[in-house]
Amino acid sequence: MQNNNVKKSSSQTFLKGAAVLSISMAIVSLCGMVYKLMLTRIYAMFGDQYAGIGTGLFTNAYEVYIPLFTLATAGFPIAVSRLISESIAKERYKDVRQIYKVSIPFFVIMGLVCFSLMIGISFVYVDIIKSPYSIYAMMMLAPSIFFGCIVSIYRGYFEGQRNMVPTAISEIVEAAVKMAVGLPLSYLVMKVGMNQYKASGSIFGMTFASENEALNTLLAFSVASAVFAISFGGFLSFVTLRIIYKRNKNAIPQEYFENSVDAMSRRETFNKLLRTAIPIGLAAIVMSISSSIDTIVIQNVLYNMAQNNREALLNHYDGNLDSHIPLNPTKSNPITIHTYLLGAYSCALTIMQLVTHVTQVFGTSAMPSVTDAYTKGDKRELKKSIETVMKLTVMFTMPAGIGMFVLSYPIMSLLYDGYIAVVGAQVLKVMGLAVIFIATSTPICSMLQGVGRIDMPLKLYSFAMVLKVALNYAFVSIVSINIKGAAVGSLVAYLFVCVVGMYFLIKQAGVVPDFYHTCLKPLFGSIICGAAAYVSYGLLEKVVPGTLATLLAIVVAAVFYAVALLLMHTFTENEIKMLPKGNNLVTILAKLHLLR
Repeated sequence: MQNNNVKKSSSQTFLKGAAVLSISMAIVSLCGMVYKLMLTRIYAMFGDQYAGIGTGLFTNAYEVYIPLFTLATAGFPIAVSRLISESIAKERYKDVRQIYKVSIPFFVIMGLVCFSLMIGISFVYVDIIKSPYSIYAMMMLAPSIFFGCIVSIYRGYFEGQRNMVPTAISEIVEAAVKMAVGLPLSYLVMKVGMNQYKASGSIFGMTFASENEALNTLLAFSVASAVFAISFGGFLSFVTLRIIYKRNKNAIPQEYFENSVDAMSRRETFNKLLRTAIPIGLAAIVMSISSSIDTIVIQNVLYNMAQNNREALLNHYDGNLDSHIPLNPTKSNPITIHTYLLGAYSCALTIMQLVTHVTQVFGTSAMPSVTDAYTKGDKRELKKSIETVMKLTVMFTMPAGIGMFVLSYPIMSLLYDGYIAVVGAQVLKVMGLAVIFIATSTPICSMLQGVGRIDMPLKLYSFAMVLKVALNYAFVSIVSINIKGAAVGSLVAYLFVCVVGMYFLIKQAGVVPDFYHTCLKPLFGSIICGAAAYVSYGLLEKVVPGTLATLLAIVVAAVFYAVALLLMHTFTENEIKMLPKGNNLVTILAKLHLLR
C-alpha cells in the first residue's frame, strides 16, 4: 500500500490535473496576450505602421526557435512522462529514479547543440525571408532553448506522476517575468532611442544613412529587448522547478524503492526512452519545420505579389494598406507590405492560440491517465478517460471557434488598434473554424501515444503538414485571398488529423466513445452560442460602444451555451462533482432534472 502523498500524486484524475493546468494556462495566456498587445501598442506609439512590422519581426524570431526547441524538447518530456506513469502503474519505482537520471545529460547536450544551431541558422534565415532586422530578436531568444531543455526534465518527471502543480507554477513564473521585464525594457529602448535620434541623429552611438534605416533598427532593438525577457523567464522557471524538485524528490517513500524490482540498466533505460521519444519528437518536429517552411513560402509569395502585382494587392484593401505602411517614401520597396501582412496574421494567431494552449493542457493531462488505464488493461476506465478528454476538449474548442468566426472583427478591434484589426479580422474568421480541429488534434494524438501508438501522430502530421503547405501556397497566391489563405490549409490538414487519428485511437484502445454525448451535444450548443453572439452583438452595437457590445455579446453567448448544454442533459453527476462546490451544484441540477 502506498504512502498517502504518493497516492494523492499518482491518483490525480484527468479532470483534476487538467483543472490545475487550465488555471495556470489561463494566467499564462492572459499574460501572453497582454504582453503581445502591449508590445503592439508600444510600437504603434511611434507610428501605426510599426504595430504590424514589429509584430512581424517578433514572429520571425520564433520561426527558427520553434523547430529547434521542438527538436530539443518535444519527444523526451512526453517520453519521460509516459514511462514514469507506466513504471508507477507497474510499481517499478526504481525505474522512476533511473529515468530521471538518464534524461539529464541528454537534455543538457541537446540544449547546447540547439542553442548553437539557432545562432548559426538565424543569419541564413533572415536572408531567406528578406527580413534582416529580425536577427537581433533571434539572438536574444536563443538562450531560452537551453533553459527550456532543462525545464523539460522536471516537467516530464512530475507530470508522469500526475502532479501538474510544479509545471503550473513554473509556467506562471515564466509568463510573469516575460511581461514584467519585457514590456518596460522594450518601451525604454524605444523611448530612449527615439530621444537620442531626435537630439543627435544617432541611436546608442550608431549612425545611419537614412531615417528609415535608423527607425527600423531601433524597432528591431525594441523587439529584441522584449524577447530577452523570454530567455530570462526560462532561466527563472528552471530555478523554480529545481527548488520544487529538491523539496519533493522523496515523495515516493524509500520502502517502495527497497521493495521494488531492480531498475533497468542505464543503457536499457536510455534505449527505451529513445524508442518512445523519437516518433513523438519527430511528429512535433515535422509540425514545426512545416510551420517554418509555411511561413517562408507565405512571406515569399506575399513579397513577390507586392513586387509584381502591387496595385491589385493594394486595391484588395481599398488602398488602406499602402496608407498604413509609409516607411518607404518612394513606396517602391514591397518589403514592408509582406511583413505588415504577416504581423496582422500573427495578431489573429495570438487570439487563436488562447484556445490551442488550453487543449495542450488537456493533452498533457490525458497522457498519464490514459497510459495508466491502458497499461492495467482496464477497458471501462480507458473508455471513461477517452470520453472525458474528448468532451472537455470539444466543449471548449467548438464555441470558441464559432465565436471567433461570427465576431472576428469585434474581437480584433477590441484588442488591436488601427487597420491591422481589419486585416487580422479577415484571417481570424477562417481561423475560427480551423482552431476547432487544430486544438482537438493535440489531445487525440496524446491519447494515441498513451495507448501505445507512438508512431501514429508522426504519420498523421507528416501527411497533414505537406497538405497544409501545398494548400497555403495555392490560396495565398490568389491576390483576392492573400494572407487569409494561410489559415485554409490548417483547416483542411487538422480536420484530416482529427478524423483519422480518432479512427486509430478507437481501433487501438478497443473501445468506442459515446460521440453523441461527447461531441454532438457540444456542437449543437456551440451553434446556439454562435447565433446568440451574432444576434446580441448586432443589437447591442446600436446602443452601446463597440467594446462594451463585444464583451456583453460574449457573456450572452456563454449563458446561452451553458443553458443549452444543461437542457440537453450533457453532464453526469460525477462530472459536476469535479467542479468547485460540485456537490451543491449536483443537488440543484438534480432537482431541476438537468443531469444525465
